Amino acid sequence: MKKFLMLAPAILPVTLLAQEFYATKPATIECVVEAANRQGVPANVLLAISSIEYGRNGQLVKNKNGSLDIGHFQINTVHWSKNGIFTRHGIKKEDVQWRGCYNAELAAWLLKQSLEEKNNQNFWVKAANYHSKNAKFNAIYRKKLMPLSVQWGKYLESRYNNTLRVSR
Repeated sequence: MKKFLMLAPAILPVTLLAQEFYATKPATIECVVEAANRQGVPANVLLAISSIEYGRNGQLVKNKNGSLDIGHFQINTVHWSKNGIFTRHGIKKEDVQWRGCYNAELAAWLLKQSLEEKNNQNFWVKAANYHSKNAKFNAIYRKKLMPLSVQWGKYLESRYNNTLRVSR
């Protein structure tokens, strides 16, 4: 039986209960919401990122710089560099590529890292850091992220009766 790692305040093994969550299958809205809840980030922002990234289960997209973007949330292979966070914790690219909800949770964890950075940036700049810290590319991404977050927030509020954490 394969075990997977979940990034939280510490790296923890996933319980048997989570095996279905990390199954080899595409991400769903429900699992993206669950990933956001597990990592303590606004579900509407995570769903907006998914809408912008527009990745698919199993997808690999080659970038101009030679890196790859993987899966639903187009997680960049820079995180698997020699000293990358995912390399240090034994996270396998193939799992991120094919396990949609796992991809979503890692994306939620990356978003959380951006949101928790101690700097003078506002929430939306930090959220757009998921894509790029470059001011020009961050602004372009943010311009897409904010209205999509509002749309997803309205959807989630109507679907989940205001029981989820959403950004405003």
